[in-house]
Amino acid sequence: MKRILITFENGESFPATLKEDKAPQTCEKVWEALPLCSVVRHSRWSGRDLNFAIKSNGLPKRENQTIFTSIGEVVYWRDWPLETDSKVNEVIAMYYGAEHTRSNKGDELVNVFAQIDYTHFELLETVGERIWLNGTEKIKIEKMIENE
Repeated sequence: MKRILITFENGESFPATLKEDKAPQTCEKVWEALPLCSVVRHSRWSGRDLNFAIKSNGLPKRENQTIFTSIGEVVYWRDWPLETDSKVNEVIAMYYGAEHTRSNKGDELVNVFAQIDYTHFELLETVGERIWLNGTEKIKIEKMIENE
């Protein structure tokens, strides 16, 4: 079972478990891209959603897709209608509340590939609200090696 650690610039860290059984290719592509450092921002369209752009090593296929996300879910999105374009936008997002994923174009399917541990949900809501109110923040996602 592979796990990742999501850390925000103020020091809050969130362990998450990859859903390799439900989204194996997405998990593999994200795992290969780690560590990732970026700037996370609050969603304009999908509510309680924190997201940042990435560039994966090969585009994962559509798997474990939904438009209804729950607190603690970590998802991969790209502009699916443009998936043959090598310069397509790719995003990782995490949800600090249940939401309906959408953009200015309407519903947006996402690949759910990880779940933040439920014991961190309250802190995740606090971080989400802070970014919503204050703007962007640096973020790092790295491989979590157990027994460290």
